[in-house]
Amino acid sequence: MDNTDDKKLKSVPLYEQETVIHYMRDEKFATIYTSDSTVMTKIDKLCTQNPKMYSVIESDTYHRKYRVTDKSMVAFRAKKREMTDEQRAAARDRFQKAREKSS
Repeated sequence: MDNTDDKKLKSVPLYEQETVIHYMRDEKFATIYTSDSTVMTKIDKLCTQNPKMYSVIESDTYHRKYRVTDKSMVAFRAKKREMTDEQRAAARDRFQKAREKSS
């Protein structure tokens, strides 16, 4: 998807923005419909990073529909991960070192 499509996208009021994930038990893929601009941004990035797994199958002024080739990529978490201050500091250090290596 190129930037011209993003410029055409108009905003939907917050109270009308929705995301629907659809998959059938006997199919390997999932579809995601969204009119939520934040979700679109996240999935558009996934489409760019991994076009074999994520793709835009429909797009208009107010919404997009995506295909996820492997529905196991759609996940539900049991709880939010909680980290101690020490774990956060260690993660911050790891990310900083990774950024320095890639620069």
